[in-house]
Amino acid sequence: MLRNDTAPTPLALLDDPLAYVLAAHFRQRAICAVLRRFATARVAGRVEADRMIAYLVGDLRLHHEDEDIDLYPVLRRRALPADGLGIILARLGEEHRQGTAMADQIVAALAAKPADDEIQIEATLDEMIQAYAACELKHLALENGVVLALARIRLTRADLTTIGRSMKLRRGVVVA
Repeated sequence: MLRNDTAPTPLALLDDPLAYVLAAHFRQRAICAVLRRFATARVAGRVEADRMIAYLVGDLRLHHEDEDIDLYPVLRRRALPADGLGIILARLGEEHRQGTAMADQIVAALAAKPADDEIQIEATLDEMIQAYAACELKHLALENGVVLALARIRLTRADLTTIGRSMKLRRGVVVA
């Protein structure tokens, strides 16, 4: 059964985009736990696998856009040279691209036999899932510990309103 912490991030949090991003990060951690469970058990149920596929091709990509298109550029403009964010944000953007490529491979493997109630996890997929989860967890630690911490200090109320509006539009949420 899919745990509640993998449920979609509440759209009401979009009014506080940093809270939304943080909540999305907690969800990503829970998604990684489910994927790791698949790898360890070497089997995935169809319903859970389809939910992971939906997350990896939908919400994860939206989240990366939130950061790459909205959060990172604004934070890059507001950061002080002493913050050292340029290299960190470039690294995180590259990790998004690498993570998406790995997620695409995981999706392809989980979706390969859509009629199967249970998906057997082969050793190569097990290794890929474990590597993906490990990379994501390190990535999230850096985003939470450095990027979001500095964003809380450096971003203005107007910045946050603009970021939140863009995130809402990306999700089709009516903007007042």
